[in-house]
Amino acid sequence: MSAFRIMWLVVMFDLPTQTKKDRKRYRWFSKHLDAESYVRLQYSVYAKVFNSVESANHGKKRLRNFLNINVKKGNVRMLMFTDAQFGKMEIIIGEQSSQEEIVQPTLFDF
Repeated sequence: MSAFRIMWLVVMFDLPTQTKKDRKRYRWFSKHLDAESYVRLQYSVYAKVFNSVESANHGKKRLRNFLNINVKKGNVRMLMFTDAQFGKMEIIIGEQSSQEEIVQPTLFDF
């Protein structure tokens, strides 16, 4: 499988946490991402690997549908990268999380 066919979907979010209900929705969304096999890269940044652009687009659609029903406030962004592009990411300070180390589909070292 080519590193240019495998896709990563990165989800970044900033949801309100002022009220008890807001915090519940925040945790609910984080748990939903965990249940959908997204890997936590940073506090509000998750990523998931897909085997094609089509399956990544389906993942985006599933996430969009969940958000439209369950989350009304805040900011959620998605970016899609090829595996080759994702593999070029540099960690300047810190190290990979234990979840990231498990999910290593990058086929090439750059």
